[in-house]
Amino acid sequence: MVLIFTDNEQLDRDLNKKIENSRIVYYPDYILEEQQATTLIATIQPNKYNFKDFMFKVREKNIQVILILENDKVKELKDALTLGIYDIIFDPFDLEDVYKKITVPNSFSNISKYIKDILELEII
Repeated sequence: MVLIFTDNEQLDRDLNKKIENSRIVYYPDYILEEQQATTLIATIQPNKYNFKDFMFKVREKNIQVILILENDKVKELKDALTLGIYDIIFDPFDLEDVYKKITVPNSFSNISKYIKDILELEII
């Protein structure tokens, strides 16, 4: 089950049409209670949880997160990488980019430059 939680009605509908076995979600509690979810497609959005706490709870359930971000400068990128969220898509993107992440998730090497820069790691 793929849960769609983007707070963008048109994007939600388009993704829901394209992705088999998907459901649009409007409340974060539903995501945390859902037992069949394997993937969450999400954007940063206001809810009763702060981003880091919410994503920690989602990752604790071993749900793959595909995170759609405005750019690689948002402060939540550091939290996402720390929590092992590697499937990150930056604007601009198309539906095919999101769809591909479901079946072919990013490897560590795909996002290593962000990990190194954002987490300020000194690698020799």
